[in-house]
Amino acid sequence: MRNFLCIIILIIIVGCSHEQSHNELLTNAERIVFTQPDSVVGMLSPCWNDTAMSEADRALFGLLYTEAIHRSGLYIGTDSLIKASKEYFDRHGDDERLARSILHHGIILYHQQKTREAILSMKQAEQMASGLNKPAFDWYLFSVLGDVNDNVGDYTTTLRYYRQALKAAQQVDNKQWTVQTLNNIATTFDVLGENDSLNYYIEQAKPLADSIEGDVRANYLVNYASYLIKTGKTDEAKRFLTESIKISPTDRGDKLLADIYVQEGDTASAMMLWYRLTTSLSPDVAIQSYQLLIEYLNSLGDTENAAVYSQRLNEVYRGLYDRRDAAGIVDIMTQFDEQVKERRQYRTVIALLAAIIFLMLTSAIIVWYSRRRIDKLNARFAESQQQYNLTRSELTQVRRQKEREQRENSLQMKETVSRLHAAANKGKPVSDEDANELAQLSYAQNPKLRELLSTLNSKEQLVCLLTIQNFLPTEIATLTISTPQAITNTRVRLLKKLFGATGGAKDFDNAIKQIGKD
Repeated sequence: MRNFLCIIILIIIVGCSHEQSHNELLTNAERIVFTQPDSVVGMLSPCWNDTAMSEADRALFGLLYTEAIHRSGLYIGTDSLIKASKEYFDRHGDDERLARSILHHGIILYHQQKTREAILSMKQAEQMASGLNKPAFDWYLFSVLGDVNDNVGDYTTTLRYYRQALKAAQQVDNKQWTVQTLNNIATTFDVLGENDSLNYYIEQAKPLADSIEGDVRANYLVNYASYLIKTGKTDEAKRFLTESIKISPTDRGDKLLADIYVQEGDTASAMMLWYRLTTSLSPDVAIQSYQLLIEYLNSLGDTENAAVYSQRLNEVYRGLYDRRDAAGIVDIMTQFDEQVKERRQYRTVIALLAAIIFLMLTSAIIVWYSRRRIDKLNARFAESQQQYNLTRSELTQVRRQKEREQRENSLQMKETVSRLHAAANKGKPVSDEDANELAQLSYAQNPKLRELLSTLNSKEQLVCLLTIQNFLPTEIATLTISTPQAITNTRVRLLKKLFGATGGAKDFDNAIKQIGKD
C-alpha cells in the first residue's frame, strides 16, 4: 500500500498537475523549442486540458505548443489558441513573444487560405523582428517568408529571404538550419536553370552535409544529383538519388530518378515512379508525370487506362493553381513595406515639426520666420500630395484594367484549351472557330508569336500553337487530321524554318515553348 502511494505521488510530480510549477515546465520548453520542437510537443501535449494554468501560463503554452507544431512540419487547423496568446502578449508589451505569436498566427491563416490576413501577419512579424536581434527566430521567419514567395514563383523575393535566413542560421552556428537553407537556395537556382549558382551553394553545404540526417540530408543529395545530371554524370547521380529516397522520398528526387530510368530504357521502373508522382502537390510535376504515363500506356496499347489518366490530367489542368495569387501576394507585401516606410517618414516629419516649434519659442523673430516657411512647405506638400494621389489613382486604374484584361484572356485560353483537349480525346478535328480563337488569344498574350509565325500557313501555325499549349503529338495529329509521324516531320521542318537550326522534334518543342514564355 505504501509503495502504491509513492508511485501515485511520483506520477503527480512528473505530470502536468496543480503541484508542478507551470513556469518551470514552460521555461524548459521555451529553451529548446527552436532546436527540439518534437520534444516540446511531447512535453506540452499532456497539459492541453489543464485548467489550473494562469492566464500568463496559458498564453505561453499556446505560443510554445503552436510554435513546436509548426517547427515539426505539422499544422494546427484552428487559430483560437494562438490568438489568445497574441492578445495577451500585446496587452503586456512582450514584443518578442508577440512577434512569434503573430508569425505563427499568420502561418495558420495561410493554411486556411486567408492569404491577405496571413501575409499581413507575417510582414508585421518581420517588422517587429528587426528590432529584437533574435537570429534563431529570424531564421524561421525568413524561411517561412521565402517558402511563401517560392510557392507563387516570385523567385527574386524568395532568394532575398532565404539569404537572410542563411545569415541568421550562421549567426547561431546551427549546421542543420544552415544546410537546410543552403538546400532551399540551391533548389531555387535549380528551378531557374542557373547551374553555376546551384553548384556554388551545393559546395557551400558539402562540408556540413555529412553530419546532417533526415529530410535535410535527403534534399542535399537530390540537389547534388540534379547538378550531376546536368553535367552528364548520370550513374553517380543515380546513386545519390537512391540514397536520398532511402532516407526520405521526395517528389523532386522521384522525378529525377524516373528521368534516369527513361534514359536507361527502364521504362517499367520509371512508370512506377510516374504513378506515385501523379499525386504530387506540384502541378508541374503531376502534369509531366501524367503525360509520360499516358504516352507509355498508349505505347503498350492500354488505351483504356490511358483514357482514364487523360481525364485525370484534364482535371489537374482545370484545378491548376492560379498564378494571379502571386501578383496578389507580391502586391500585399509591397504595400505593407510602403506603409512601414510612410509611417517612418511620418514620425520623422513629426519630430522635425516638434523641433521647429521648440525653436520658434526661443524668439518672436524665429517664430514669425518659421511659421511663414512652414506655411509655404505645407502648401507645397499639399499640392504634391494632391498630385501624388491623382497619379497613384491613375496608375491604379491602368494596372487594374491590365489585370482585368489578363484575367479575361487567361480564362478564355483555359476554356479554349480544354475544348481542344476534349475534341482530341473524342477524335474530332479542331473547328475553325476554336482554331481562330486559340490564335487570337495566343497572339494577344505574346505579340512576338504573330511576327514569328507570320510566314507559316494556317496548319503550321496551329501545330506551333498547340505545341506551346503542351498538346501531345497524337492530339495534334487528331486535331489537324494528320498522322503522328506527319506531325513529327512538320516539327522537325519548322525547327529549321523558324529557328535556322537542325535537330529533332523535341528540339523544336523546346524552342517554340521558349518563345511562348517570352
